[in-house]
Amino acid sequence: MEKQEFLELFEAATKAAKSAARGDGKSSSPAVSRCVEAMVRLKEAPESLACELVVDRKYPQIGKSHGLFTEHKNPRIQSEGKILYSLWLRFLYATGRKHSSRPRDRTVVKKEKKLVEEEMVSRTTGDSNRDKVREILHKSLSKVANEVVVGMKEGVVSCDSWSVAASVESAMFEKLGSFEGTQKIKYRSILFNMGNSSNPDLRRKVLLGEISGERLVTMEKEEMASNKIQLEVQKIKEKARDKEENRVKSMILFQSDSMIMT
Repeated sequence: MEKQEFLELFEAATKAAKSAARGDGKSSSPAVSRCVEAMVRLKEAPESLACELVVDRKYPQIGKSHGLFTEHKNPRIQSEGKILYSLWLRFLYATGRKHSSRPRDRTVVKKEKKLVEEEMVSRTTGDSNRDKVREILHKSLSKVANEVVVGMKEGVVSCDSWSVAASVESAMFEKLGSFEGTQKIKYRSILFNMGNSSNPDLRRKVLLGEISGERLVTMEKEEMASNKIQLEVQKIKEKARDKEENRVKSMILFQSDSMIMT
């Protein structure tokens, strides 16, 4: 991603957020979707580019606009905003550690401090049930780094399990509502499969973004199961299908024989 694309995406996200704020704030509105899509794209920006522009005095709106997203009335925009600014915060801190021997600009330090506060807020919702779900998801996603092969570790380590956990929980809350009543079954199914020691592929795909929170919520129990179980289920289905086909063939032959005899 180049600098111009980054700035255009940020401008698009800002305009869409303001438009959504003026509207009814429904998650299904086009403005909300445009804003979220732009922020998702912004998360793909290289660390060096994000650090440069977040603290660049030529573009003060980037650092100052965090409240527009993180305090937005729409939960999708608010959640993605917190995740995005938390990601930029980690980039800034990593850069600061690399150059800790150099004098730090006070403006940069001040912005980092504010982003630290924002990150702490993004980890909690104020709802004990929602926060518990986030903790469970984070614990499951944290296992991935020790489960992948050496060649994939770099990509996994660069992912933030807290941000992904928050994003997935937000999608679950938006789609399923509170962790109560009949929705508990779906919540427990997702949490079980995410934490199942025999199902590392699911949490790896979620952490790497191959399966989004929105997609995870709509997946059936069989889809979330481990590859081994999915293969076993497939074999059972194929066996049942073959049995049914043989039964139908037998019935056809029996009927044919009966017709000949008559």
